[in-house]
Amino acid sequence: MGKFPDYVTSVRIPFDSWKELNEKKEEKLFKSIAEGVLTYFLLGMKIEKFKQQIKDPEFLKSINELKHNDKIFEWLETLTESQKEGISFAIQIDRENHHKQEKFV
Repeated sequence: MGKFPDYVTSVRIPFDSWKELNEKKEEKLFKSIAEGVLTYFLLGMKIEKFKQQIKDPEFLKSINELKHNDKIFEWLETLTESQKEGISFAIQIDRENHHKQEKFV
């Protein structure tokens, strides 16, 4: 436990989302529905942080530097699976947004 105690709350989720979580629990990806909700919540929070970070020119410059000499693959190896998923998801959202903008221009 960190500096502050954990907080317990109730959350209403759509039934279809609950079914998906329950399937993942049955596949032994999570011990419980609560663990699944927390995992996806934390992933979403990381994606939000990354979406802000990707707008920073200094961050983009550092990523461009990694592309040279395949250093980006070394960097990717340092990330956790959830961080990789977050980056992948952010790229997907960026591509979808770019595609939407092209349609209206």
